[in-house]
Amino acid sequence: MRLSSIYKHGFGSLGVTVDKQIVYTMSAMEHNPIKGVVSKGFPNVIRRTKESFLVVAIPALLCYLSYDWGTKLQAKLDRKDPKMYENDV
Repeated sequence: MRLSSIYKHGFGSLGVTVDKQIVYTMSAMEHNPIKGVVSKGFPNVIRRTKESFLVVAIPALLCYLSYDWGTKLQAKLDRKDPKMYENDV
């Protein structure tokens, strides 16, 4: 592709013309898929984690404590009472 055709159609144009269809194209030289991952992405993940920590942690802790209480109570109720079997032959 000549330099004059790049200036004529714009940098991202690949010169594809299709009638009665809308076609969007982007040059491989125009975009960077990992641009801003380190500078913007990781701080954003840390910020969102801090913001939603209590929203997730409190119900999870309550669920764990209630499950633990239930399993301990079930184990206590499943034990046999030795006094019930004293008179067995």
